[in-house]
Amino acid sequence: RTPTQPTILCSTVDQVGSRLLFRGYGVSNRMKPVHAGLLGTHSLILLDEAHLSEPFRQTLQDVRRIGGAGVRTVLLSATPGASPTRPFGLKPVDYADPVLKDRLEAPKPATLRVVAGDPIEPFVKAARNIADRLRQAGVSNPAVGVVVNRVGLARTIFEKLQEREKETAEAVLMIGRSRAIERDRIVKALDPFKTGRREKRSAGDGVADADAGPLFVVATQCLEVGVDLDLDGLVTQAAPLDALRQRFGRVNRAGRNVPAEGAILAPAEDVAKKADDPVYGDRIVKTWDVLQRMADNGKVDFGIKAIKRRLGDLAVDVPDLAAPPAPAPVLMPAYLDLWSQTSPPPAADPEVGLFLHGERASADVSLVWRSDVTEADLNQDAKIDLKALLSLVPPRAKEMVEVPLWSARAWLRRHRNDDALARIADVPQHGDDAETNRSGEGGRRAYRWAGADDPRTGSVEAQALRPGDVLVVPAVYGGCDEFGWAPASDKPVTDVADEAARPFRRRRHAVRIARDVAANDNEWDRLAAVLQDDGVADGHLVDRLLDVLPTEPALDPEEGYEPEEGEVAGGGATEPVQDQDDGDATRPRPVRKALEALQGARIGKHLLPYAAADGAVLEAPHGVREDRSPAPKRSEGGPATEDDTLSWTSGKPVSIDDHTSHVVERVKRVVTLLDLPEARDLEIAARLHDAGKADRRFQDLLSGGDPWNRPDGEAMAKSGKSSPKGARERAGLPKGWRHEALSVRMALTHPQFADARDPALVLWLIGTHHGFGRPFFNFVDRHEPGPDDCAGCLAVERWKPSPAPGPQSLAFHVDGVDWVAAYERLKQCYGVWKLAHLEAILRLADHRASESERDNA
Repeated sequence: RTPTQPTILCSTVDQVGSRLLFRGYGVSNRMKPVHAGLLGTHSLILLDEAHLSEPFRQTLQDVRRIGGAGVRTVLLSATPGASPTRPFGLKPVDYADPVLKDRLEAPKPATLRVVAGDPIEPFVKAARNIADRLRQAGVSNPAVGVVVNRVGLARTIFEKLQEREKETAEAVLMIGRSRAIERDRIVKALDPFKTGRREKRSAGDGVADADAGPLFVVATQCLEVGVDLDLDGLVTQAAPLDALRQRFGRVNRAGRNVPAEGAILAPAEDVAKKADDPVYGDRIVKTWDVLQRMADNGKVDFGIKAIKRRLGDLAVDVPDLAAPPAPAPVLMPAYLDLWSQTSPPPAADPEVGLFLHGERASADVSLVWRSDVTEADLNQDAKIDLKALLSLVPPRAKEMVEVPLWSARAWLRRHRNDDALARIADVPQHGDDAETNRSGEGGRRAYRWAGADDPRTGSVEAQALRPGDVLVVPAVYGGCDEFGWAPASDKPVTDVADEAARPFRRRRHAVRIARDVAANDNEWDRLAAVLQDDGVADGHLVDRLLDVLPTEPALDPEEGYEPEEGEVAGGGATEPVQDQDDGDATRPRPVRKALEALQGARIGKHLLPYAAADGAVLEAPHGVREDRSPAPKRSEGGPATEDDTLSWTSGKPVSIDDHTSHVVERVKRVVTLLDLPEARDLEIAARLHDAGKADRRFQDLLSGGDPWNRPDGEAMAKSGKSSPKGARERAGLPKGWRHEALSVRMALTHPQFADARDPALVLWLIGTHHGFGRPFFNFVDRHEPGPDDCAGCLAVERWKPSPAPGPQSLAFHVDGVDWVAAYERLKQCYGVWKLAHLEAILRLADHRASESERDNA
């Protein structure tokens, strides 16, 4: 939102790395330079669990060395693969601390065992035995982890434990390939087992039940890094040494007085002499051999201090037993040049995933399930415009599941019995070459979402998927449950879009009204009748819709039902609710609460022809305040120029002069705080960035395309209403026309341009302030405006644009340098990240100014 606010971001290698390299996953081409500029300047990246992210560490080193990125890196890991140059760790005095001493010296004996045949039964039996011994030793409600290397194996073990222990114990499944919303619920349920909470449970404060059964936490590699748990016991599949140490780090973390124990089970094929694991290579075999040397009576103590001492006694080469990092490719300067081209990206585009996870790893895609999208909607002749729908209700990070590209392709092709799907891990691994290289059509389609203005957005088949894609699929496809990725499941997936969008409700709120969110046909008929009634004004639409919905939820006869705090509508989930017509006790979650939040807000109605029946999306573009409190002083709106219509519409008309003064004011504030040597050039660019809107044709566009309605007086930057369909054509603007390209021509003749320290930089900032022109525009203007074609503004009554063509033309030049050549010179002078950062300063000032004008309308 601003380049001056110190910000702490918690994210993933994929999301941060792709944005840093100008290829942000899920980011439109127009916004990619903003993300790259902010991340690549004045950033400190704390690379947690750095031993799992060695390729990205190498890439970060290269972008500093080759590209001059302003990024510093700190590596965080309890199991570093190599000696750091400037380490920060425990000092001798720390080991004397009584609390830390207990944690470091707590014993964690683990039994080693090779298992032949199907490993499921041995894992289940080992977990039950450890739980029984812990209870016999007086540990009430013991928590035992079962950690394996593949999602498929974890699911099978979980199902077995659920089946056998459902009367006497509880089982929880945790996999990394899951939606954040469900993952957060699981973590919340495990809150009593966090480090520090277990002491309270053992202290007899009533939290623990002495007769309570054990808890089994079945997990994949996500348990190594993804959650804070203090377990009493652990059964783990054989793995590299660093992974095992991380897993046992979740056992008795607080150094409690409990007889913690563990077991390491090695399936025979994992420790065969020439075993080559898709994730860990030969490191499982090497680690197993060393563990057998370390074992005393078949056991190894994985206590922090004990294992460190034992490894030292045997002079073990610890880095040689760590999971093998897949090296990143050599980062060539030419790659940076190609990535920095975002409008449009070049056809020869290096795959960023290789530089994030290494040459061996498969890149991921993100899957989103929506209940109001059907398979028929993905056909070319579908009635519903999914681009319009997703623009109103865009995919959010909390409703996404990241899966390997090859896995998504296999799933769409219905290869769900393929063993490869069950072998997915939660860490980077080899891809399925057979699936990756499979050609031809077939299978189900998905809808790729890259932003409303991006040509990549649209329905795609499996073969057309690309790394980093955000894919929206119908909920009826199945493939996900309450624990995460479940490719063999045909059960419709719960739509959590409304819950994922909840944090953004104060910025913008949209409610979907379609058949899938209605309780039954009678209720839907009533809703549809209101939506289709043209006599209902938008201001009264919410009240009319609420009139036809049930009022109060019914209580569950068993235990009573109370809606969760902040609960909103979401198709697919079921809750007991009173039905006015047929008394059905269980039905899709009602939309009442979401509609009630819209009361009093200014809304827009967007009718959409859903496949089942006509529906609508009700949108509050300025957000909602459920407590009816005054709007916060700091607005939380999104970037205005992501949507072209917002760059020329507002709640009231805004002149070019007024909008310019608002942007200049914000730019001055930023450059003063950052103390930038380019301050003067940024201010000049801010003053001239919208001069191209003075084109008479653009002024006609603001008047609905009718020159007779064009207002007299000062030239306008924004109108007070949206432009009707066909206004651009009636105004005479060619397809793809960009006002910022004309602003470049007009800036050349403005008196203030002579004050520029770097004229090429000023022109570049003006030309790219909406994300286009990096380095090409995509339009042809047969009519280059002259002196009589531009309205007066910015202290110029009669403009005399430069007679040379604008930067959209290959004939454009300033002092013999064309637009692309100027771009190459600017990259050499400032570097790709600093140049993008300077662009971000102007663009974000423009966003915030537009946002303020909209909010104050």
